[in-house]
Amino acid sequence: MKPNAPLIIVLHLRLLCAASPLVAQEINTVNEAIDSIRKYNYVCYLGTDGWDNVPRCWVHTQTLARHADDKTLNKIARENTSSVVKAIAGRILIERKSDLAIPLVFDILHNKNSFLICYGDVCEHDNVANFLIEELFKNNLVSEQDSLRLVDSLLFAPDLRHLKRRAKLLESLPAENQYYSIVKRMYVEEHDGDALIALARFQREEDTVYVLENLRKYRLSDDDWIYYWYTTSKSAGVDYHYQKRNLTECALLAVAEWPHEQFKPLLSEIRDSFLYPILLHNTSRSRYFFSALMAYRSPWALDMIEQTFEMIKNHPNNPPEDFYKGMGRYSLYFGESFDRAYELNPDQYFDELHKKYGREK
Repeated sequence: MKPNAPLIIVLHLRLLCAASPLVAQEINTVNEAIDSIRKYNYVCYLGTDGWDNVPRCWVHTQTLARHADDKTLNKIARENTSSVVKAIAGRILIERKSDLAIPLVFDILHNKNSFLICYGDVCEHDNVANFLIEELFKNNLVSEQDSLRLVDSLLFAPDLRHLKRRAKLLESLPAENQYYSIVKRMYVEEHDGDALIALARFQREEDTVYVLENLRKYRLSDDDWIYYWYTTSKSAGVDYHYQKRNLTECALLAVAEWPHEQFKPLLSEIRDSFLYPILLHNTSRSRYFFSALMAYRSPWALDMIEQTFEMIKNHPNNPPEDFYKGMGRYSLYFGESFDRAYELNPDQYFDELHKKYGREK
C-alpha cells in the first residue's frame, strides 16, 4: 500500500505543535535560571551555606543542570557575558564528562575574568579559565595526551599567569637550555615571580640583576607593593591577585635556588628590616629568608642565622615572659619559620642551629 504523503505531513505537524510548548518551557526555564545566577553573582560550590541552609544560587544551578543539554551549556559557557554563568555552565559539562568539556576549556585558557566562589560560608576569588582547568583535574577528565597538550600551552602560550597550573609547572621545571628563553620571557614580559624562581635555577650571571631588583623591593609595604604592581604592570595585562607571593618573597626563593655572593648584602638588609625600626614578623617572608640563608651552606650562613636569633632575643619589643622559658613571642615566631625552612631542606650542616633555635622540641 502506497504511503499517504499528506497524512504523514499532518501527523508530523501535530507532533511538532504538541512538542513546541514543552520546548519553549524548557528554554524559558533555562533562561530564568541563567538570569537568577547572574543576579546572585557568585558560584555556590556546595548545596549548603555552612549553616544547614540551601543557598538559592545552588537551586538555580541545579535547575540549569536539569534543563540544559550539553550543546546549550557549551554555548552558554562560550557566549554568555557573565563570568559566574560561564563557570557554572562549564562545570556542569565537566561533571557530566561531556565530550564538549575539554575543547571548551582549551578554547578559554586566556579568560581571566574573575568571580566569587563560595564553599559553604567560605568565599574566595577565582578566574574562569583557572576554575575550569582545576575542575577537569578534580573530575579525572584529563588524559595523558590532554595533560601534555596543557603543559605545552602553559609553556609556550603567552599571558597565562592567571593559571595555577603554570605556577605548579614552574616549580618543578628543570634548568634545561630548551626552557631558558621561555622562562625568561615569562619574567621579563609578564613579571611572573614564579618564573623568576625558575630562572634562578639556570644560574646565568646576566640574570642576577632581576633577583637584585626584587630583593630591593622589601622596602615596600603591602599597600605600596600592590600600588607598585598596578602602576608598573597594568600595561602588561598582569593581575596581582594571581601572584601568591610578592616579588621580594619570590626573590628570596630565587636565592634559595642560586646562592650568589652578590645577594648577601641585601639579605642582611632584609633581615634588619624585620627588626628595625620595630620588630615585625611576616611568616612567609621569614621562612623564605631562612631558606635563602641555608642555601649558602657556609660559615657566613651559620653566623647570619645565629646573629638573627640573638638580635631578636635581645630586642626590647620581644617581651621575655611570654613564651618558651623567657625567649619571647618573636623568638617563637621566627623559630617556627626556621622550622618550616629546615623541613623543606633538612641539612645536617644546620642541625645544631635548628636544635638551638627551632621551636619543635
